[in-house]
Amino acid sequence: MTRRLILAVGLMLLLASTVGAQPAGSAGGADTEIRASEGALAAAMHARDAARLDALLAPDYVLRSVPDVDRATWISNALTLCWGDRSDMDRFRVQRHDRVVVATFEMTFYQDPATCRPAVLRSEITDVWVESRDGWRLEMRHASPPPASGGGVTQQYGSVPLAPPTWDVSSELSFVATSGNTATRTTGIGADVTHQSGRATSHATVAYLSSSADGLTKTRSLTLRARQGFASGKRLQMFGEGAYERDRFAGVDGRTTATIGLGYSPATTGRHRLTIEGGGGITAERRVGADAPRFATASAAVHYLWTIAPGTRLAEDAAFSADLQSATNWRQTTVTAMTVSLSRVLSFKASHSIEYRHQPVVGFGRTDMRTSAALVLSLQHRPTRR
Repeated sequence: MTRRLILAVGLMLLLASTVGAQPAGSAGGADTEIRASEGALAAAMHARDAARLDALLAPDYVLRSVPDVDRATWISNALTLCWGDRSDMDRFRVQRHDRVVVATFEMTFYQDPATCRPAVLRSEITDVWVESRDGWRLEMRHASPPPASGGGVTQQYGSVPLAPPTWDVSSELSFVATSGNTATRTTGIGADVTHQSGRATSHATVAYLSSSADGLTKTRSLTLRARQGFASGKRLQMFGEGAYERDRFAGVDGRTTATIGLGYSPATTGRHRLTIEGGGGITAERRVGADAPRFATASAAVHYLWTIAPGTRLAEDAAFSADLQSATNWRQTTVTAMTVSLSRVLSFKASHSIEYRHQPVVGFGRTDMRTSAALVLSLQHRPTRR
């Protein structure tokens, strides 16, 4: 009888110890305690109870965001913004790891905190609670909008614009040839280099065009351009630019220009980019069979870029330059270009340019139009982290 009693008591103790034990990582009684703490935190926000908020938040509490929101700022927002008088917590789950509990749930408020108007605002929240001598205190929070139904695992990612390349180097080649009754050949070569470092942007371009007929070179053009820009704030840029042009198509043996100015980029969406520029400078020309004028100039330009789809871009550039000493000596240039990416480094570019000179070189027309199609090789280097 005694042996049976001892065996029964032992089995009861073993059963009690098995039921009372918690496997590693299980929440156990923390579910009720943390749910109560989350409820107390929400109630303190509704009541604007600074003392209660202070007691529930750990000394180094942080709301993970971009940038992070520190403890003092979070409490200030909890006390000054409108959180209404009620909220709901759904899909509450906890996981305990020794003295740390991770709680995940969906929180719904019924008032816009910024406007104090009725609204339904829902957030997916992950809270990290740490047990201390004073009880559970909130150490870290992350909150995000709830994912759309059926979105799957991809909804944990957001699209982030690529950092601008530190180096952007491209070259292009166009070639047109005819044979038969008349043999013609037109060759175009261009290169473009851009370097960006902090607020400074350096840009250099070279373009060469040669046209021949029946084995004889008829005319050539060469353009060299260098530009240095310095960003002043998010939208304003100061720049200095120097250029040399040799355009026998228009009767210009050589044209050297130096310009300084300002550029402004108004707020646009991610698919559109607009820049407006204005400046002043000096131009010196050598004309075919004519004099070599030198004059001060005023200039304006508009640059527009539309990313129609990934890898497909439409660019429109319009420039105007006026001689400050002669009102009739002005010129205008427009360039429209469509670029379609064929691979990571190769793209196809079609462009059409119109240059109008109100006072052309004697013996030459006022308007030149050029249409070209070229293959463009582009290499870019971006920083490893944004």
